[in-house]
Amino acid sequence: MSENTKSVEEKRVEVETEKFICKNCGSTIKFDINKQKFECSSCKAEYTIETLSDEVKEYSFDDYFERERQSIAFEGNAVVTCQNCGLEITFDEHQVATVCPMCSSTQIATAKQKSGIPPEGIIPFKIDKKDAQEKFRVWIRKRWFAPNDLKKSYGEGLLAGMYLPFWTYDTDAVSFYTGEGGIDRVVKDKEGKEKTVTDWYHVSGIVQKSFDDIQICASEKEKDIAGILPYNTTTNTKPFSQSYLSGYYTEIYKIKADSGFEEAKKIIDSDMKSLSERDILRSYNRARSIRVNTKYNDVTYKHVLLPLWSAAFGYKGKTYRYMINGETGKVSGKRPYSVPKILAAVLAVIAIITMIVFLSRESENSKTTDNAGLIKSVTYSMIGKSIEYTQCVNLENLS
Repeated sequence: MSENTKSVEEKRVEVETEKFICKNCGSTIKFDINKQKFECSSCKAEYTIETLSDEVKEYSFDDYFERERQSIAFEGNAVVTCQNCGLEITFDEHQVATVCPMCSSTQIATAKQKSGIPPEGIIPFKIDKKDAQEKFRVWIRKRWFAPNDLKKSYGEGLLAGMYLPFWTYDTDAVSFYTGEGGIDRVVKDKEGKEKTVTDWYHVSGIVQKSFDDIQICASEKEKDIAGILPYNTTTNTKPFSQSYLSGYYTEIYKIKADSGFEEAKKIIDSDMKSLSERDILRSYNRARSIRVNTKYNDVTYKHVLLPLWSAAFGYKGKTYRYMINGETGKVSGKRPYSVPKILAAVLAVIAIITMIVFLSRESENSKTTDNAGLIKSVTYSMIGKSIEYTQCVNLENLS
């Protein structure tokens, strides 16, 4: 392959912009987050939009593979020409909508938008950029072990709004479980002291639960999005329209619905295992060794786009990325740790432990065993916390 040959195939495709241009002044039509309406960004003329359907539909998973097979595939990058200024814009393989860097007009690669299973619904942004920045500012200031100078001088970076693809799943799950249930009884040892022993018995049963809108991100690029979930897809999802994408980066799904359902099964099985444990504890004091075999009935799914604010900030040569849920404002991300603060905390714990050891000895001398046990419990807890904070620093330094 020669140096001039591109490693990723690029195709010139049609671009759609006309739906987002104001008829009065030629400026861009956008969704006003605070008003929850579409209006021109310049003259403020209000617009109504067309949606793909009047309601958000869910589809039987039994028909998924046929729908996917009939969809139009689009692999690789796309090159489009902005109809406003003529600039050539390249969409990467994940991207379906962006903003022209020259004239700020919305660009949607329609060939990519139409590939795959189309979005059925969308949750419009409810948190605007200003509110998102403020929520991050509050979040970073609440990080106890963040450096003080970061809290005073961090940069919010280029906060970008985007829509990410998600699959949601509904199902009626039925699980047959097996395990062991324990019944406690009190016995006396040879010295006459009482102790608790547990008798274990084989148990089995059936539990069932209905799941509504289990959310699985269909983007390969966003691996840490779990920290800002969930979205309210059950009541806040609107019928999809490309107009909502105006002004935002938007991705096409790369994780297909069958792979997404495998991830949903893990969530379901974990929940069913907890449900089985609670069922056992209705008749027993303890439960262990629980295994579940789950059947997923009446599975339905839908493809939705969900809002997200994302940015990165630099601190002492490292880049830290954070995300903000565009519906709820929930913040999640990585941030630096202050080594001096954590060392000071560890030293404080050591000082407290020294005092606790002294009190423990005094307790033993006065034969107050209950107080000694309590002191030991507090000691172990504080040691665990100090180790946890130290590990956080070590992991951050290794990244």
